[in-house]
Amino acid sequence: MDLLERLGLGGRRVLILHHDDLGLTHAQNGAYQALGLPTGSVMVPGAWASGVKGEDLGVHLVLTSEWPAPRMRPLTRGESLRDEAGYFPSSLEALWQRARTEEVEAELRAQIEAAQRLFSPTHLDTHQGAVLRPDLAEVYLRLAEAYRLVPLVPESLEGLGVPLPFLSELERLLYKTPFPRVRFLDPYGLPPEERLGFYLDLAHLPPGLYYLVHHSALPTPEGRALPDWPTREADYFALSHPEVRRVLAEFHPLTWRAVRKALF
Repeated sequence: MDLLERLGLGGRRVLILHHDDLGLTHAQNGAYQALGLPTGSVMVPGAWASGVKGEDLGVHLVLTSEWPAPRMRPLTRGESLRDEAGYFPSSLEALWQRARTEEVEAELRAQIEAAQRLFSPTHLDTHQGAVLRPDLAEVYLRLAEAYRLVPLVPESLEGLGVPLPFLSELERLLYKTPFPRVRFLDPYGLPPEERLGFYLDLAHLPPGLYYLVHHSALPTPEGRALPDWPTREADYFALSHPEVRRVLAEFHPLTWRAVRKALF
C-alpha cells in the first residue's frame, strides 16, 4: 500500500520539512532550536553533534568534507576515506574514485552507532548525496533496513547531479526498494534573494509526499565562517517569515518518526 494511503493521508499535500547539516556549527543548531520545526539530521563527525536535541533526528551520513574549515575526519581508520591530511575527501569525485565499499560500510555503521549514543535516530540521509555511487547506495539501503531507520529515497534522480554511468543501476535500486520515495525539494542552488519567493510558491504544489530540505543557520560570526552563509541565513529568515509559516500550515506535516512507526 502507498505510504500516504497507509497513514490515511491519500490525496493530501504532505510535507517533511527537514533541517540539514545539524552538528556542523553552533549557528546551525541554534536555528534548529529557534525555528521549532522537529525534523533534521545530524553530522555525527561534526564538532557540534553532541549539542543537538530533538524529537525527529536522523543521521546525516558524512563521507566528504568540502569546506576549507571546519573540516571533518572519519570515525574509522579507512584509508580510502581520508585525504593527505586525514580528513574526508573534499569532493564527491575524489570520494567516488578512491572509496572502498567495505570501508564505507564500516564508517557508516560507526556513524549510525555513534548517533545512537547521542539521540534516538529515526532516519538516514547523506551529505552531498555521497552514496549515489551504486555500490554505496546498496550499502546505504541495507544499513537502513538493518538499523530499522527510514532512508531518504528520492522519487526521481533528475536534477540531483548523478553521473551518467551511475544512473541505470541507481534506477534499478530505487525501483526495488521497499522504502517510500519522496518528491525532493531543495532551494540550496537558488540565490539568497530568491529564497522567500521559493517558499511562498510552495502554495501551488499539487497533492503528494514532499521532502523539503533547508540549511537554516543563525546570523552569527561563527555561522558566517562558512562560504555559503548567505544561503543558510536566507533559509532561516524565510522560514521565520509569517507568510511562509502560513503556506507551510496548508500542508499536512509529517515526521520521519511517524513514517518509521508505519514501516517498522
